[in-house]
Amino acid sequence: MNIINWLSSIGTKQKMDDDLKNKIRLSNYLTSAFLVIIITYSVISFFLIPEIINYCLLGFVLYAANLAFSYFGFHRLTRFGISLFPPIVIAVLHATIMQPGEPPRNEIYVFQAIACLIPFAVFDIRRLVYWLGPFLFSFLLLFYIEELNNYFNTELDSSIFDTGWLYFAIIAGAVMVGAFIIIFLKYLNLVQFKRTSELLSEIEEENKRAQEKEQELTKTLSDLEVAQKEESKRNWKTSGLAEIGNLLRVEDDLDELCDKIIAYIVKYMEASQGALFLLDDDTTKDRQEQELYIKSAYAYERKKRLDHRVQAGEGLIGQCFLEKDYIYLTEVPDSFISIKSGLGDANPRSILITPMIVNEQVYGIFEIASFKEIEQYQIDFMMELGENIAMTLNNFKVNERTKKLLEETQEQSEQLRSQEEEMRQNMEELQATQEEQERQQKEMAEKIKELEREKAQALSRLAELETD
Repeated sequence: MNIINWLSSIGTKQKMDDDLKNKIRLSNYLTSAFLVIIITYSVISFFLIPEIINYCLLGFVLYAANLAFSYFGFHRLTRFGISLFPPIVIAVLHATIMQPGEPPRNEIYVFQAIACLIPFAVFDIRRLVYWLGPFLFSFLLLFYIEELNNYFNTELDSSIFDTGWLYFAIIAGAVMVGAFIIIFLKYLNLVQFKRTSELLSEIEEENKRAQEKEQELTKTLSDLEVAQKEESKRNWKTSGLAEIGNLLRVEDDLDELCDKIIAYIVKYMEASQGALFLLDDDTTKDRQEQELYIKSAYAYERKKRLDHRVQAGEGLIGQCFLEKDYIYLTEVPDSFISIKSGLGDANPRSILITPMIVNEQVYGIFEIASFKEIEQYQIDFMMELGENIAMTLNNFKVNERTKKLLEETQEQSEQLRSQEEEMRQNMEELQATQEEQERQQKEMAEKIKELEREKAQALSRLAELETD
């Protein structure tokens, strides 16, 4: 088995194509088979027909040379050799065995005919330029046996070929070569079928893997698309909050701020109408009695904006105030609200009402009407925006209270200063009055003393007068 494997692998290399390897192996097998046959015929001819021993040895040399061609890598020459050498050797032996006046021997004709098929086995049938020449040459030799017989004209006793065993020996050689070609071609077909099946399996596996990769890629692209959409939503939300945050930082007038906020929100949301309600600052009322009023609006009717107030719990605005959560409507009644333009009016497709809430305290309400459905990320944006604005409104109210307290304190300080000045003036006047009273008292005391002195003097004179 090792010798057979070695003979079949002569001249083959690992990097060769499988088809070429199989053609080289078939050439090596056929050459080896013809070597065995020619050696057998050489032994037979040596003992029985020595006249043809030289031609048998010629065949041996040709077949051995063909193996040498294969060993040294002349693969195409090897295949030409195995296509031409057997028909030539068989034709020469046939012409030599035939004697003048004898017809060609059928058993050798069969051998020649089988040898004509070798080019189809060792060459690719699509390579016409390779197999056509050897085939035509081998085929023509079938018709020129008599001419070859005249050329060689070797005298021998051909009656020995009429014996049964030698006849069958020739037939056996032909059958062996034919069977070998058929079996090897069948083997090649099986190998090719197996390889085709493996290729089909590999293709199916590749297709399966490609489909899996395509599915993975589709899923990845889908996930990427979802991630991009989510990122786009986050960027949209961040950009809107940043823009409103900038308005909240730079604008210190509440009326102007509310007008800019509602106008920006309606445009940014791609809505059609909007209103901003603020909580009335009347702290004397409890929560159920508190009211909200429209501070600013966008695309509302003027009559609807004037003095429009909503009590807590009244309508959707009042309910949103009490529940401290958003209300989203997609089925808007015809009589609920309409969006007007110069060409007419139409009902919105959706309405969103969101609270401006921070620390569980509602400072105002947004109402947005749109011809499109409002998505959840836009609702989240409005809720977060409401919290930011509520903080600013809280700061506004704190600042207003602080300002009011400061003004009241300053007013009280002014009043205290005025009262202090008045009291100082009163004290000064009182002190002046006291000083005047003291002066007058001193003057009175002096006058009294003077009067008493004058009285004493008068009494003294009177006493003197009485004495006199």
